[in-house]
Amino acid sequence: MAKTNYRKGMKNYLDDLSKKGYQPGGGSAGALAFCLGASLVIKSIQHTLKKDTPAGEKNRLKKRLANFLALKNKVYPWIDKDGEYFSGALKSKGAKRRQKLKEAERLTRGLAQAARRAFSLTKEIESDIRKSIKSDFSLGVEFIKISELSASFNLEANKIIFTGKGNG
Repeated sequence: MAKTNYRKGMKNYLDDLSKKGYQPGGGSAGALAFCLGASLVIKSIQHTLKKDTPAGEKNRLKKRLANFLALKNKVYPWIDKDGEYFSGALKSKGAKRRQKLKEAERLTRGLAQAARRAFSLTKEIESDIRKSIKSDFSLGVEFIKISELSASFNLEANKIIFTGKGNG
């Protein structure tokens, strides 16, 4: 494996995430958590797919692998888009603000739906995952849980910010 420096690629994002402001924020971090989780689940499925895997199990795992790849590819752009929409809503007024809020809410609800779909898929294959990679699989599921929690928190926070109404 070639020498890598993943920290360098993440530094700007993490620095921006820690700054006061609205881009990126919790929605972006939730999308990132989803993608981290999906990547670990994908890795676990790929490690489980071996030559000696029974045909029926192999077909089921390949279908779930394709589902996870599609979910990850769908959510990945939201790491940037969520902050753009939210920031745009704060800077706008009237109809333009409502449109940006709708876009941000659509992403947040989409993240929650992707997480629920991912949970359903993981339950279908959990018993098939090889023990040697089960810890990565379980960690992936936890990241996906965090992404769903992020979506819930963001929907509530946005409701409070833009309407003054909330549960607290």
